[in-house]
This record gives sequence, structure tokens and C-alpha cells, in this order.
Amino acid sequence: MALLVLGVCLALPAQAQSPTLFSGSWSSMLGMDTRAEVPLEDVGVLYNRFDLDLRHPLSDTMRTRMAARFTHIASVGHEPGEYTPAFRADWPALGMRYDYYADLREAYVQWDSSRWGNLTVGRDLALWGALELQSPLRILNPTDFSMGLFGALGNTDDTTAMADFMVKWQRDVGLGTLEVVYLPFFTQHRFSPIATDTAMIRPDLGPQIPTGLFTLARRMDLRLDRSLSDALIYALKPPPATPLDGSIAGRWKHKIGNWDVNFDAIWNWDRLPKLTFDKDIATVLGKTAEAGFDQQKQLALLGDSEFIAANGRLNGSGKTMTDLVKAEWQRRVTLGMEWSGELHEGWMLRGDAAYTPKKVLLDAQFQPVVSALTQVGMGLEYSREDWLVALVECTYQFASDVKEGQALFMMARHHVTAVGGLVLRLGEGQPWTVQLGGMYGVNLGDYAAAPKLSYQIDENWRVGLGAIVSGGPPLSPGGLFKTDDQVLFDVRKAF
Repeated sequence: MALLVLGVCLALPAQAQSPTLFSGSWSSMLGMDTRAEVPLEDVGVLYNRFDLDLRHPLSDTMRTRMAARFTHIASVGHEPGEYTPAFRADWPALGMRYDYYADLREAYVQWDSSRWGNLTVGRDLALWGALELQSPLRILNPTDFSMGLFGALGNTDDTTAMADFMVKWQRDVGLGTLEVVYLPFFTQHRFSPIATDTAMIRPDLGPQIPTGLFTLARRMDLRLDRSLSDALIYALKPPPATPLDGSIAGRWKHKIGNWDVNFDAIWNWDRLPKLTFDKDIATVLGKTAEAGFDQQKQLALLGDSEFIAANGRLNGSGKTMTDLVKAEWQRRVTLGMEWSGELHEGWMLRGDAAYTPKKVLLDAQFQPVVSALTQVGMGLEYSREDWLVALVECTYQFASDVKEGQALFMMARHHVTAVGGLVLRLGEGQPWTVQLGGMYGVNLGDYAAAPKLSYQIDENWRVGLGAIVSGGPPLSPGGLFKTDDQVLFDVRKAF
């Protein structure tokens, strides 16, 4: 599904058996929101990205890779209380917003030995699972949800998985290959709990908090401000970042005829913690924020029985504002199996199965629901030479400890999702590329679709025009992102 980044081969050292590869690209994407339903939502975003990738052989048996990304984002919000765009920088009125950041992505050293196997140390990806689009076994690396569907479906050139520091070892054992991955540090997903568009706190979703605190939270756009997002995760006191608190996983890969069959065992941290909200702190914060600098409203708080009772319980309790939300992080064991093979020329069948005895889920108010989770998925792919790839996958999830009819956040007790993708290259020399990605939640009735048309101008330049459309009930993935519908135009230069 991903388009290859063009590489430039540099001079080859005399002692190396493979060349140094340097590749890079600049891409710019302009998105316009088609469903700005409330004044708090953004109406446009300009997303610029500069990627560099270096692969260099250190010797005949050692090689290294370093990949970095520099990102600039500018978004346009509304004038306060209006639907007209605000082309000016201000806060918290949601006018123009800017964000700049740099990410060191893959950065590792790899060593090959005919006796000891293959060893990789550094920032890398471990994308286990046979399914391409929604594998339940791709849980070793954290995921970047911070750009919502704009990043997941609007940018098909790379995965939303984030590279993490790991030690990865592979060696032939018996009739198969053993792979062991050790992650010494805990890294959280990158996501947006209080973004102005794809918000996880809104009137029909999330913890029941006072109106004043809700309004203040909605104005803190964590989707764009990386430092605020990181600060929030730090406030939740994640597991210690020490090697003894790391995660470990093992996979045995075996080939049976034309079929690749893998068995997986993963012991890592569940990156979704059990959250507990302090209602008294929320009440005091919310009513204080609602009063603001208005002296009459501040004086009115002295006669507010709810405020007085909550403040009284807090006095002498030793609690501070940092105790608003408490997080309890839990270990997670996952056992899985992957299989893939060619049914006929051009036809590939893939499947994944995973079982987790204890998985933290969330209900509509973000209260934790711990349940055993069984996940099974099948996928069928058809490819014809280099001009057509079509893929469809269907997954089933069963949360056995969830009560029948209980509302969950972004899933259901019995959850079936179908996803699909199409890449079609046309014309002499195949300069035109038609892409289509989409999903449909059978149980929740939600959907998302991302059509795109691209044209390769020459060896290095490409332009594209696409859209993202989604919808569904408030607790579904499509319903969460329905205010993030975009019309997209992008330009890409590779070198």
C-alpha cells in the first residue's frame, strides 16, 4: 500500500559489500475541514514534513540506519463564537496555531553472524502480525493517533506506528526462526485527549466534568502542542522507564509448504491505564474556571453549596490539583498466531489470532472495564504485476467479561470491523495512481473512507488530491473522527 521513497546511492567504500543509501523527501499537505460544526473546531491545516534516511554499512557484517523527520503544522481556527476563519495567532481564541518538532525515528545498528544470528540495537519497528491494516498483534510499538484520520488515512507513505528503543535478536532454531524483542523503556501512544477537532472530551463523551473545566480543556489543543501532551502523560505517572520494568516478546516463525505460520507471546504494558477522576477537584477547578476574573461570579462561589462542600472535603485531605486524574498501569499478556500464504497466483490469504486474559477497556465515561479479549482476523489480497493491489480484511473481537449491552468507547462486546484498500496505477509509465482506503464497523454502524488521486510529474515530483469522510455513533471510531472530515491536496518531492 505504501509508495516507495526514491533513494540515491552514494560512493561505495572498497571494503563494503553494499552501498550507502541516502534518501529523503519533502511533502506538504493542505487540508480543509468540511464539517466545522462548532466554533471550537479548526477549519484548515497546513502540514509540512521533511524526511531524511541514511543506511550505511559499517563492515561486511554490520550496518546502521538513521531516519529523522522534521514537521511543521499551521492550523486555522475560528473567530471566538463565530464560524469565520481566524487568520491570526492568538490563544485561547483558537486563531492561527503553529507547531514545530523533530523526531528521531529509526536509529539502530544491526549485526549479522552465521553462528549467533541477527542482532539489532536501537530505535526500530517490530510490526508483528500478518494482517496489513488492523492486526491485533501490532502492539509492541506505540502508535501515533495525534493527527486522527488526517494522519492515518491522509498519509499513505508510512505507518502510524512509532519506532521505539529495542533489542531485537533473530536466529534459526530447529525447523524455524526464533525472534526475541526486548523493550527496556515504556513509551506511550501519541494521542489527543483534548484536541479541538477529534476530542475525547465532549458533551456526549468522556468523564462528567463541570462546564467551565470542559470549556477550558477544549481550548487546550493537544493535537498541535506536543509539550502539553507529553506533560499530561508525565502527570499520569507512567511505569518507570528502567530496564527492569521493560517488556519482552518472542516469536517462532515456521514454514509449512507455501504457508508461513508464526506463534507469538508478548508481555508488555497495557498503554491504556485504569483512570480515576477526583470529582471534588474537578468541581472546584471547573467552577473556578467558569467564574474566571468576573468578581461577581467569584463572590457567588462563596454561596455555592456544591463548591463549598467539595472545597471542604479537599481541605486537609492533602490532595493537590495534580491529583485530578490518577492512572493505574497494568501488565498485559498476549498469546497469538499468524499465518499467510499464496492461494493461487496473485492471491494471498492472511490471518491473525490473539488472546489477552486482561485488557483495559473504557466505557462511555472513561471508567475502566477489565476484560479478557479474543481477537481473530482474516485478510485476502490480490495483486497483478505492479499496477493493481486490492486488499480486504475482517476482524472479530470478543470482550467476554463485558456485560451484554454495556456501552464501550470505540468498540462493543462483540465487535466486527471490515477494512479495505485499493491501489491502481494507470497510464503509459503509470504516472497516475488511484488509491482508496476505508473501514466499516458492522456492530457500531460507523464508517470512514479516503479516496485519493495522485500524479507522478517526473522522477521526483508528485501531486495528489483526496478526501477523508467518516461518521457514526458518538462512541464509535467513525463518530469520534466525524468532525475531522478533510479535503486534501498534497505535493511531494523525493531525492
